[in-house]
Amino acid sequence: MTTISASALKLAVGPAAQADALQARQSSGQQQLSEVAEQFEALFVKSILSSARSAQLADPLLNSGGLKTFNSMLDQEYATALSKRESLGIADALVRQFEHRVSNGDD
Repeated sequence: MTTISASALKLAVGPAAQADALQARQSSGQQQLSEVAEQFEALFVKSILSSARSAQLADPLLNSGGLKTFNSMLDQEYATALSKRESLGIADALVRQFEHRVSNGDD
């Protein structure tokens, strides 16, 4: 099988196809940026929930490792659901801050 060099491919494909490929990459990059920003916001919300849960005024009756694991997983699910349902604006701010890098193709 013969391989085609990048410069030969550019000449063969033409500028229109190159522009389409660049636009598809930018669109994919924008979508990935939005997903990562939402995940970061969920992580931030989980941190808030975990901090609130750890601020207990008295020792609970059932204080076991299993309960701590369950509460941690529950906080993660709450955080994910909250970040998808209600926005704190963190994800939007991250997208605005980094969208020019995605559109310019910076890594």
